[in-house]
Order: sequence, then C-alpha cells, then structure tokens
Amino acid sequence: MNVRKEKEKEFFIHHVDTFKAIGNQDPLFIIKTAFFQKGKYGRFLQLFESEIGKGEDIYIEFCDNVNNANGELVNIVPFSEDRQLFKYKYNPFYTEEYETKNGTNFKGEPYVLYTVPISEMIAVLKDATEITHALYEKRKTETMINLKKEELELPKLQSSLFPDFEEAFVSDKEEMKLDAASEDCPLSEMTVKDLAAIMLMKPVSDKSWLNIIIKTVKDEL
Repeated sequence: MNVRKEKEKEFFIHHVDTFKAIGNQDPLFIIKTAFFQKGKYGRFLQLFESEIGKGEDIYIEFCDNVNNANGELVNIVPFSEDRQLFKYKYNPFYTEEYETKNGTNFKGEPYVLYTVPISEMIAVLKDATEITHALYEKRKTETMINLKKEELELPKLQSSLFPDFEEAFVSDKEEMKLDAASEDCPLSEMTVKDLAAIMLMKPVSDKSWLNIIIKTVKDEL
C-alpha cells in the first residue's frame, strides 16, 4: 500500500466542504512537509516540476511523516490541529525565482524540486475566504495568547483572600440564619485556624457559625 497516496485521499476528504465553498471540487491537492533552511528565515516546502509546472494553483495541507526504526514511512499525520488549507498561487516565473534541487527517484528517473517559501502561501478559510500567510499566523498567535490568558485566570474563589460570602455564596432562596450578637466577631478576632478554614474551605474552625458557612458553601458548589 502506498501510504502517501492513501493519506492524501484522507486529507482531501477533510477539505471537501471547503472546496465546495470555493467552487472547485476537483482541485490540484497535495500534502507536504515543511522545513527550515539553514541561514534563511521561515519554513519552506518543495514542489516537483510535475506539480509546480502544471500551470494551476495548488492546494496544500502540511503534514508530518512518521517513520519506523528502519526509517520506513509508516504513517502521515496533520502538521497542526487546525488542519489549515493553503494555496500556492501559480507563478509563471517559478523557474527563475526559486532554488532548485536535482535528483533521481527509485526508478533512476531524474527530477527537479523547487524550494518555495511558505510565506508565499495563501490560507484558505472554510468559507472560501482567502488571507495572507502572515495574517493567518498573526490570528493563530493571538488565539493562542488569549487561550493562555484564560488558563491563567484564577477562579473567583481564589481571587480574594476573604471571599464575599453574601454576594457569591449565599443562595437567593436560602439565607443563612446567624445571630449577629452571639455568632459573629470582628475581623481582629479571627484566628490563624479561622483563616486556614476559609482558605482551605474546610470546617476546622473553633467557631461553629464559620463552619456552617463553609459547609453550606461547599454544598452549593
């Protein structure tokens, strides 16, 4: 079984709805790996003469190759979670503008590879909208930053040393009945044990009314 051909079909099926939105249900679609080139900025991909020389736009999803201990290709997986579809817009001057690499395949047939900067790719969104690669990277970075900020935000319970029990924890339907004269005390009379009970949300205080509050809060969470 040709792993690359099988995986290329799977990757293509993933983008079928996008191709329908574009209005091109039979596009030139390929999967490619991206790499860094020593001394140059950004990532690149390589296109065969048989691909880049067809005179049409090429739709691409980037992938990673999975090899076994013998270096044999056993699987191909998507490069990124968002499975972004890119387009290489046909450049009639490709023979003049891109670096080339010559080689021979396993049959001994010669081939030419053209090294193309990924920065030239166009990101094709699912609704067929096209944006530059630079804008795609910018939006992706902003999304990652926003997600990281959300992860770092502390829950409301931990946002204050002394939570506002009246606002955050007391149910609108069920109010705690405390005798202010005998079952409350000023902040100056709070002990270390009381503070530990509040911070750990455990009824370990010597003050029964405080333990009742903590138990009630835990039941409502």
